[in-house]
Amino acid sequence: MKRRKKDLKKKKESLTVKEKVAKMLEIPNEVVSDRPRITTVGKREVFVENYKGILEFSNEIVRIKSNYGIITITGKNMKIREITSEDMIICGNIENIDYLE
Repeated sequence: MKRRKKDLKKKKESLTVKEKVAKMLEIPNEVVSDRPRITTVGKREVFVENYKGILEFSNEIVRIKSNYGIITITGKNMKIREITSEDMIICGNIENIDYLE
């Protein structure tokens, strides 16, 4: 039982100041969080928000750095269709998405 309380306490402490303020103001966490958000549209498109940089890019792999780890997207004929400083759209034949902390 003590271990469970400790785990819950750690989870509560892991919230950032932005996330705590958002919770108090009842703003959805994803609006203020710097955590990456990945949205897929079928197997043809991946929308990545809150990334920090591109580590590797080819027709078959895209490795993306985030504040919380590395996102690896693999597939065939992949291209970056759109890119800004905060988000990107990758299209192609998406086969797999991995997330490593």
